Amino acid sequence: MRTLADRLAEMRAERGGPVPPRSAPSADNRAEILARWFGARLQVAPDGAAVVVERRVALPAATVANLVDLPPACYFDTETTGLSTGAGTVVFLAGLGHVEGDQLVVRQLLLPDYPHEAALLRLVCDELAELPRVVTYNGRGFDLPLLITRLTVHRLFRELAALPELHDDLLPVARRLYRRPLGGAPMADVEFGVLGVIRNSDCPGSEVPSRYFGYLRGGSPDLLTDVLDHNLQDIVSLALLEAEIVRMRAGGWRDAPVLDPHGMAVELLRHGASEEALEVVEAAMLPGVDQDRAHSLRRMAARLLLSAGQVERAEELWTAATRRATTDAAAAWLEVARIRERHRGDLRGALDAAVTASRVLDLAFALGRGGGIIALGRVRLRVEARLRRLRRWVAAAERRTARAQRVA
Repeated sequence: MRTLADRLAEMRAERGGPVPPRSAPSADNRAEILARWFGARLQVAPDGAAVVVERRVALPAATVANLVDLPPACYFDTETTGLSTGAGTVVFLAGLGHVEGDQLVVRQLLLPDYPHEAALLRLVCDELAELPRVVTYNGRGFDLPLLITRLTVHRLFRELAALPELHDDLLPVARRLYRRPLGGAPMADVEFGVLGVIRNSDCPGSEVPSRYFGYLRGGSPDLLTDVLDHNLQDIVSLALLEAEIVRMRAGGWRDAPVLDPHGMAVELLRHGASEEALEVVEAAMLPGVDQDRAHSLRRMAARLLLSAGQVERAEELWTAATRRATTDAAAAWLEVARIRERHRGDLRGALDAAVTASRVLDLAFALGRGGGIIALGRVRLRVEARLRRLRRWVAAAERRTARAQRVA
């Protein structure tokens, strides 16, 4: 927006006169200009003001149905002047969303200039304190630690104490469920691969600080338009992702095109659904699954079966993996030996399984199926250690039996 001083400066330049330096707007003028530019509300506090941009986004009916039974939450995401949580990084935009009926109401608090930071922090904390739960994406590692740092800098300890105690960070869950099939779990990848969200025009996260600095140096407020849209989509994606995770826990994993079965089983176990976790693992152990992956899944399934007292079924699960002369088969025989020793009390049967593991390992080496000398050596060390121990225990048990027979 060109002011009268700008026009006079251009006229002097055309006539060859000296051009006085252009002065940046004051902090109060910045707040008013931003509010008018975005058609937003200016929230005034005793120690400053913040621009409040409020938007409403319609949510799919399935998303609302999945979220209705959860405690009310504030979906929270920040845009900052840097990527560290140190005292030099400032939150200049905070997005806060909550579900209201079939809509997601998003309030974005924008910082006009640094002198208004304390006012913005107060308003953010007031919004967060209205609901019992906050939901973030990497909030434990970045957003909330940075917010706490800025509150401490401004000595806003009362606001700090009023922050919600319940915090659900969706990043660890997304990593557990989607990192392996997607090759990572940044929000953009999860949006595209899981939620089907395509950002047509977006501001990359690396450009966000430079756009705000450009605005502070006298640039147009339009520099922040894409930043606001980027933050809005982050908030909407948080709500969509939490609804999708709830659907996965309720059985939606059965038709999920993108999912890590091992991670899904862990997620179900964390919520006490052991039977469903076992179902996930057994469904994933199909022909053609990578052997390393199948071994990990079989280990988890065996633990679940043993915890349920199904020892016979757990042993059958490992026995099914001993049909080929490979190092994996030898490792499976070791698991059979462990089950017989610890859960059956059958030391002789455990020794027989360990001896079979040693023979399978010799055959795998002869056939060139060892998977490398290092992998072969690691399994060999485990086999020999268990063999030595079981032979000592079997010999001791036989001596005790013979002594008892003599006494009888």
